[in-house]
Amino acid sequence: MKQWIAACLITTLSGCGTIITLYNGPGAADNLAGWHSYCSQIPRVYSGFAYGYCTMDAPERYGVHDSAPIAAADMLLSGIADTLVLPYTVYQQNELGVIPVKRKQR
Repeated sequence: MKQWIAACLITTLSGCGTIITLYNGPGAADNLAGWHSYCSQIPRVYSGFAYGYCTMDAPERYGVHDSAPIAAADMLLSGIADTLVLPYTVYQQNELGVIPVKRKQR
């Protein structure tokens, strides 16, 4: 049972917008650019929630990881995680500014 819970936790965190934007902001921006998201930047404060929103604010994609219910669940969990790391992200926002997203040409 413990292994199952650990596997679910790892799977959930691997797709968590907060984890993605905190540890690889440029990679998150590249993901959004590749998906042709309409977002031009990701704020570092509540970046996981913003990343989840930006994944849905793009032309429709297909696949299991691209469904709206999964993105909405990720936004909820990212909002909670973003609140926990708020002091760190406020500092990052002040020092580094937003994460720019440069749209790729189709």
